[in-house]
Amino acid sequence: MNKLTTCRHVYRRENHRLRCPTHWMLSCFFKSCYLSHTKRTEMKILKTLLILLLVLVAVGLIAALILPKEMNVNTEKTIDAPIDMVWDNISSFEKADRWSAWYDIDPDMKVEFEGEPGAVGSKMKWSGNDQVQTGTMTITNSDKTNYALEQKVEHSWGGGNATMKLEPTDDGKVKVIYTYNEKYSIPSNLMAAMFDSEGMMTKNFNRQLDLLDSVIQEDKAKIPAAPVYSVEQVEREAITYMGMKKEMPMADITSAYYGQMYGSMMGAATGAFDTTHAPVALYWTWDEENQTSLMTAGIATTAESAPEGFELYELPAGSYMSVDYYGAYDGMKGAHEAIWAHMQANNMEMGEPIIEEYITDPQTEPDSSKWLTRVMYPIKQSAEE
Repeated sequence: MNKLTTCRHVYRRENHRLRCPTHWMLSCFFKSCYLSHTKRTEMKILKTLLILLLVLVAVGLIAALILPKEMNVNTEKTIDAPIDMVWDNISSFEKADRWSAWYDIDPDMKVEFEGEPGAVGSKMKWSGNDQVQTGTMTITNSDKTNYALEQKVEHSWGGGNATMKLEPTDDGKVKVIYTYNEKYSIPSNLMAAMFDSEGMMTKNFNRQLDLLDSVIQEDKAKIPAAPVYSVEQVEREAITYMGMKKEMPMADITSAYYGQMYGSMMGAATGAFDTTHAPVALYWTWDEENQTSLMTAGIATTAESAPEGFELYELPAGSYMSVDYYGAYDGMKGAHEAIWAHMQANNMEMGEPIIEEYITDPQTEPDSSKWLTRVMYPIKQSAEE
């Protein structure tokens, strides 16, 4: 198309407008009305959105003022296990890590420990995915006497305090009470309500108690069954022992101590000891609270007088409750407990001293499982008898 043709078209269009001014004015009017209507519609939409936003903000603020400003999680579970075993599994982060429910959320969660395990001030640090995030737990109180534990928790979105309390039940089980408290600011409490943080934490705490129970039952299954001791009443003849009665810390009553004392007495007795009876330990007292015992390491003797540094103790003939124990010397607690329980159940009064008679010589039998020790508790006779 050449310039002449283009000019003709422009001329015709302009000439048409000049010839039809009414048409042109109407066109302008309708265009103006359309633009004005569109602008008013947009303004109405913006105003409506602004009102909705203000309403939402107002509702949110009102809700934040009304909603609780703290999280309180209270869970509990009864576990069939000795209370000391449960305490051992909750009182340090190293053991508690075995029953953490957070590994369900993030199996790749990284954990670090600081400080002496179970001590006040010891810490556990963790880091994980967007749900677990990062944080620390610090032991702020550990009371084994009352089986109570307190921990401070700090995490990416806040922090709080956790407590665990153990209570023995009448049927020999343990009730574990696990709580957590965290305070919120506004509008954090609104967000916590929207995402049901308390419900989520309660679910995780219940899961942790279930895992704790599973771990403890696994540990219980690994413990060998306690031996069943046969408690019998025996009669003993009068026997005279040589030794030295001495109050000692329980920690010092060792095989080495007995060996030293027996060697000294055999050397001092110069053949006047009774080989028909095994060496013994005589326990006159056993003070658990102060961890001491008034005791004697003794050997049977035919001597009429004690050599220098020793004394003679004549144990009269009488009735004893007895258990034959096989095993290492540090495992005799169960035998003692069996005799004591039997005497209590049968209303028997115990005399003194308690006797451990070491029948097997460890120097001739290296297998400690074959060592025979006869544990005997004297039955106190009444004055009439």
